[in-house]
Amino acid sequence: MCMVIFAPLFAVFAFSTCGGYTGQMTVRVDCMDQTQSNITLSFGYPFKLQQVHYNAPLCEGKRRETLFLEGDFSSSAQFFVTVAVLAFLYSLMATVVYIFYQNKYREKNKGPVVDFLVTVLFSFMWFVSSVAWAKALSGIKTATDLNNIQLLMSACRDKDNTCEAVDRPIWTNLNTSVAFGFLNFSLWAGNIWFAYKETGLHKTGQRYPSRTPSEKRNRSFSQRQYSQSSFDQSGSSFGQQLYSQGSFDLSGSGFTLPQTSLGQPSLFRQAGSPTSRGPLILVNEM
Repeated sequence: MCMVIFAPLFAVFAFSTCGGYTGQMTVRVDCMDQTQSNITLSFGYPFKLQQVHYNAPLCEGKRRETLFLEGDFSSSAQFFVTVAVLAFLYSLMATVVYIFYQNKYREKNKGPVVDFLVTVLFSFMWFVSSVAWAKALSGIKTATDLNNIQLLMSACRDKDNTCEAVDRPIWTNLNTSVAFGFLNFSLWAGNIWFAYKETGLHKTGQRYPSRTPSEKRNRSFSQRQYSQSSFDQSGSSFGQQLYSQGSFDLSGSGFTLPQTSLGQPSLFRQAGSPTSRGPLILVNEM
């Protein structure tokens, strides 16, 4: 939900504060012959400062010179704005697909995997573009500094003349664009884990844990021991069952004759049939 709300919003703030910037600076030159001139410098996106020119007085009558600012920071600025625009468009498209085309998004798990890879890519691009743009902004501030401009102007290099800045550029929007760049990076990087959970790859790894060869051998040995002990217990119980049944049959179907004092009774069974169920005959020995 945070990505649905904040990702497009932060991307708009990032490219609007950078791409829509226009700065202006005014320098007043007071020559020793008491002539005064105001020079206005205007610059903006894409910050190709080497194309910004202005006419500066030479303090030698009406002669003037044409000067250019130094530096080309267009590559970093355009890269930053491009990343912001692409992130904005992808956020809107992903939101529409996720809400209205949920079945196709989940089909064969392709949607979540693509979303995870794109999230990782945009996190990296936001970080690189924000760092590059922050460094470029520092260079823009240096190139438009009053001291550097005075070094370019011949009249300002003369100590008899006075140069001062009447109007300076306002850097609030550009500073805000850098802040939103790193904020977008934090937002996309923080969403990597949630996009990864949508793929279900972490569940697959937990469902089939890997076993080492030693664990497999121990597991098979334990299974063999368990099978052998189970067989022994079943065999002993089977023997006990036979013994119990034989005792019952002997006690239940036996026929005992009355004993006499002529001798001890002897028990006879048929040879080869120790568990015979026939009647038992007790014979007195003489």
